[in-house]
Amino acid sequence: MLRLLIAEDELSFRQGIIQMIDWSFYDIEIVGAARDGREAMTLMRERKPDVLLTDIRMPYINGLELIQTAQEEGLSFYSILLTGYSDFNYARDAVRYGASEYLLKPCLPEDILQAILTVKEKIDKEQREGSTLQQLNQNWTKNIPLLKNQILNQWLANPPLLLGDRQKIIQEMGISLKPFKIHIGLLRIDTPDHRNDSKLYKRDMALIRYAASNILTETLLPLFHGFIEPISYGEELLWLANIPDHETDTSLKKKMEELQKNMETFLKISISIAISSVKPSLDEVHSAYAEAMEAMAGRFYKGKGGVFLFSEYNQRGLVHTSILENEELQQLEKEIKLNLENHNYEQALDHLDHWLNYIRNTSQYDKTEVNLRATIFILELQKFSQERNHAAFEWKDDLINWVEKVPSIETLEELATIMQKIIQSIVEIDSRQKPLHRTVQAALDWIIQKYNTSISLESVAKETYVSNTYLSSLFKQELGINFLDYLHQFRVEKAKELLKQNYKIYTVAKQVGYQEERHFRTTFKKWTGLTPTQYQKMIGYLEPTN
Repeated sequence: MLRLLIAEDELSFRQGIIQMIDWSFYDIEIVGAARDGREAMTLMRERKPDVLLTDIRMPYINGLELIQTAQEEGLSFYSILLTGYSDFNYARDAVRYGASEYLLKPCLPEDILQAILTVKEKIDKEQREGSTLQQLNQNWTKNIPLLKNQILNQWLANPPLLLGDRQKIIQEMGISLKPFKIHIGLLRIDTPDHRNDSKLYKRDMALIRYAASNILTETLLPLFHGFIEPISYGEELLWLANIPDHETDTSLKKKMEELQKNMETFLKISISIAISSVKPSLDEVHSAYAEAMEAMAGRFYKGKGGVFLFSEYNQRGLVHTSILENEELQQLEKEIKLNLENHNYEQALDHLDHWLNYIRNTSQYDKTEVNLRATIFILELQKFSQERNHAAFEWKDDLINWVEKVPSIETLEELATIMQKIIQSIVEIDSRQKPLHRTVQAALDWIIQKYNTSISLESVAKETYVSNTYLSSLFKQELGINFLDYLHQFRVEKAKELLKQNYKIYTVAKQVGYQEERHFRTTFKKWTGLTPTQYQKMIGYLEPTN
């Protein structure tokens, strides 16, 4: 509602203005009516009207002085002057210096109303434009981070344009970077099941990435003296930063380990970090990103939760042949199948270890290549088993089809688990009609009795009156698995039963023989593909919070 103040020394004229117009109909409120300039000035200070309707000639302070004094005091308002013919020149001058309108006395109520409505329209327009401008400013401020992210995303994906000036852009956009000595860090969340594409999973991961970005910034801001910009790039979380002159690989790794610890403490997540070499300018950001991605490839061989520097990754030798053409791996695969065919299961497992160690020690092949090679070999084993048993290849318990799982695994350790499970399944099928060796059966009986204690290969060998080496060999030959892996699998199966009863995870760990909850979680994940918490959610239970 428009606020109107009237200053008029003639009582009848003043009352006529107030009473002869229905001001509320026009969304106008009269906030005061003064009989002289001094009273009007007091009301101006107190009521702060939008419009002042004032006569020029008034006692104490005339209308022009009133306008001037109010403006000098910083009051913002529009003014309309009422004047007689003798004061017309004064009124005309007043309009030049800020008065919005002037009316010659005597004037009709309709003339006064029209003049005020004209001013009201100006005020409404200004407010609309001001609101629009304010909204634009708010939107701009709100969208600056998004725009910065889009710009940095373009720099990651492409080399600089011929006429592009990245130094100018970082100044205009307020990007917290210097144009020189740039590196890129890549943070990858070690998700328990990266293949989950449910809406809930994606929402949760978006929230986790947002929180992780804040922790990243708070942790690394002091290291880079404020010159760091976190970036979301697809599902990746990265940062660009200016490396201080004194920073070494050792000190940088130490700071990254602190970041990993903070993520574990506040978000309960494990992260892997890869870091590029230092680039001389912003124009090489895209190549720095490529280096960070190459360094992250080390995660496949060394496992999740590491810090991988391109400077270390780049020291590896280059591989000149495809893994699909590697003759040594081909020979090992032949030996594995031959030993399985001849029921030499221990030797088959030993050759599988050689197969995995060859890939691990070479560390030169891309993860996708290794997974492809493994998939081909698994399909050969599946065909081998079908031909021998005249039945479809049987997968153990509730584990998903490993053939489908292999292409999306993230570490060589995960691949090793899959391969071991497959050999174990083949041995189980092949030995189904054959009675177990009595020593192995005795060992299994002892595991059933004592799995929740600190038993070991040595203690079970002692109970069955054989050597550690002999018992280990028997397990491989009879069950297609080494002793320790069998023990872990047995404990995991027992843990599943307890998790279905909604026990707390640390309680389950203790009851199945693990003194450290962390060790239990890792082992459970290795043999099921899920964390204990995920397993409980999958079967419809949630771990109690207290």
